[in-house]
Amino acid sequence: MTSLPSREAMHQIACALVAAEVRRLRGGDLPLPPPWADGTAIADEGLGLDSLERLAAMGALAEAFELDDAMLGDEPPGTVGAWTNWIMHHHGAGGRRLSVKSSGSTGEPVLCSHAVADLVMEARFMAEQLPKRRRVVALVPAHHMYGLIWTALLPDALGVPVVTPTVGTPLDLTPGDLVVGVPDQWQALSRLTRRFPADVIGISSAGPLDAALATDLLASGLTRLVDVYGSSETGGIAFRALPATIYDLLPRWHLLPQGESDWQLIDAHGARYPLPDHIERIGERGLRLIGRRDGAVQVGGHNVWPERVAATLRELDGIADAAVRLDGNGRLKAFIVPADGRDAAQLSTLIDRAISQRLSVAERPRRLRFGPTLPRNAMGKLEDWS
Repeated sequence: MTSLPSREAMHQIACALVAAEVRRLRGGDLPLPPPWADGTAIADEGLGLDSLERLAAMGALAEAFELDDAMLGDEPPGTVGAWTNWIMHHHGAGGRRLSVKSSGSTGEPVLCSHAVADLVMEARFMAEQLPKRRRVVALVPAHHMYGLIWTALLPDALGVPVVTPTVGTPLDLTPGDLVVGVPDQWQALSRLTRRFPADVIGISSAGPLDAALATDLLASGLTRLVDVYGSSETGGIAFRALPATIYDLLPRWHLLPQGESDWQLIDAHGARYPLPDHIERIGERGLRLIGRRDGAVQVGGHNVWPERVAATLRELDGIADAAVRLDGNGRLKAFIVPADGRDAAQLSTLIDRAISQRLSVAERPRRLRFGPTLPRNAMGKLEDWS
């Protein structure tokens, strides 16, 4: 059995990558959502990309699939299918790695390169755990690690189609569906869906899923809910079927002691990787998450560093101090201490304008509170605020 993904899987990933790159340039989505048909034109009569956007799209594809311009023909790609052909020509000739971007501990993008064989192996293992699926319903795009595996490589391994619902339209779930989402999306679905059809399985990743939310989803008829633990640097690490609290390691990984009470990952090739979280080891191949190593929180499936956001706020004129935390709604909130004499309403307008320019959507605090000092307890430690 080949270790290469199919052309359809590569096409799905390529479309998601281009959509993300153009969204970065434009600050908004393309009118035509991905994935696009092979024959879709790249320029005006199709996606409408200008010359700068076309160059940026090809740069994003080259970075992810390890391509270069020497592999291009005499004529520039005119259709989406030509991009996919460019990718397949390289991978069919021996290209064996894929790269995805993630945020590092400072919030700066980090390029993470993976052997395609490892990613395909992970997808095939998970396919064995999820037999008799008829469709994959993708609520996440395929340009990051979780989406790449679960909405491109896994459907490839299962031999089933992928459907991408439009937000605000019915999901139209049917028996045999596998729904791929992040915790915030599952929170919304728990409020939106009164009853799931029979034999629908849910997958969640990019942050731990709340036990109460999992209970509600299962009570609403979801047949099974699987939580996948991983990172852009490693791919999938472990999984659990909720409401279990213990994760089982994927076959690729083993735990290796690091110091007296810490652990790291080691794969079959002897390569070692740090775990994103502190863990408790359970038996030979089980683990329980204890807490993030780097202070990051998850907002909409993205790593966000509250202290980095707070530091950005402190740089603004008129702000004496700031603290940022994850709110109960899954977004960030900020407590602002104005400099002497500064009006809170005027500061609020300044903050809204500044964060729209300096912070990503996931990093932007959705709720501001103002006060003369940061809230602290009797020990002088920062405490939560309502």
